[in-house]
Amino acid sequence: MFERTIADRYLKTHRKGAFVRIMVRFARGGTALGVFAMVVTLAVMNGFHEEIQATLFSATAHFTVFNLAGDIPDTEGALKTIRAVPGVQATSPIRLEKGLLLRPGSEMPPEAVVVKAVDPATAHGTSSIFDSMQPTPIEQLKEGEIVLGKELATRLGLRVGDTVALNLFRMELGLGGQQPKVAAFRVAGTFHSHSSEYDKAWSFIHLADAMRIAHTEGRAEMIEVRASSIEAIAKVKPRVLEALGPAFQATDLRESNRALFAALTVEKWAFTAILSLIVLVAAFNIVASLVLLVTEKRRDLGVLLALGATPKQIQRLFELQGLRIGVVGTAWGLGVSVPLCLVLDHWKLLKLPAAVYDFITYMPFRLKLLDIVLVAVFPLLVSWLAARYPAKKAAALDPVDALRAE
Repeated sequence: MFERTIADRYLKTHRKGAFVRIMVRFARGGTALGVFAMVVTLAVMNGFHEEIQATLFSATAHFTVFNLAGDIPDTEGALKTIRAVPGVQATSPIRLEKGLLLRPGSEMPPEAVVVKAVDPATAHGTSSIFDSMQPTPIEQLKEGEIVLGKELATRLGLRVGDTVALNLFRMELGLGGQQPKVAAFRVAGTFHSHSSEYDKAWSFIHLADAMRIAHTEGRAEMIEVRASSIEAIAKVKPRVLEALGPAFQATDLRESNRALFAALTVEKWAFTAILSLIVLVAAFNIVASLVLLVTEKRRDLGVLLALGATPKQIQRLFELQGLRIGVVGTAWGLGVSVPLCLVLDHWKLLKLPAAVYDFITYMPFRLKLLDIVLVAVFPLLVSWLAARYPAKKAAALDPVDALRAE
């Protein structure tokens, strides 16, 4: 109580020490600015990380299971085994092909496409890309039909009902020797994923068509699995592999894009570390203001020591002053930045140009509790450390010398 009372009186006095008060305000303002900058930076980096991850997982499931020997020999049995694993929400068998898509009678060059063969009955459960499919849902996809990305269909001038020729990168023996496999498909619909990587180069066909083309007799190449959340992948994937046995392996886009996510994480903490320098600059103002306060209150401190105050109490008094400066500045920074991030993210107020980010239409601000806690603790720790030097100087003051000097 003694230390809190004296610290509060020194910080709120208005009779003398105008310069000290200005320095304290600068320290509070600098701390608040640093906290604000760090919170906003962390929120933006978290937002981009989550949006990129969500976009990558929009066209594919959370992870894909495949057999090391090739096609999955007992696809139906593997599907039942995977569905029985706790944490698995949906599964769907697929095959992947690559080829060239050409509109018959058109002079336009063929477009290179990734052909993903899906099971219409289960595909929507593992991929959210079919949410945008028009004019019919993926469940109504029939054999001999194909679904194209919106950009790809626009570039080739294709509409629903048109016929396209698909030259697959799969050779078959013909009259002239080895020739690429060619199949005709009717355009059943289009999808729009807000990612040009998918919209201009992906297409979907019926799984039965791909099995017939590959002569696999009901065997899928891979099985897509969707967990309860992206965070649950790390727990569910090992369980699935354990249930299937050593002949199977699994991969997800976080592994194949490990370098991208690692770069985002490094950028996040690098920007935060740079902006934390604002708080360190504010710490110098705390040191300067408390040193001036010790000099200004030299006689008062001498009287307190003469009346029985211990050096430890004097030291805690000034440490408490520095900590209070940090608390006020941190409260200001959090009080402005957190509501601002929540409002900007909820209402999507900051729009991004489509020419730059085709998969993110607005600036995302995603707050995480751990980040807020770290941002709150850092300036408090810096403020306390900054107050240690002037606090020790005040505690080492000789009351006799202080009163004699006055």
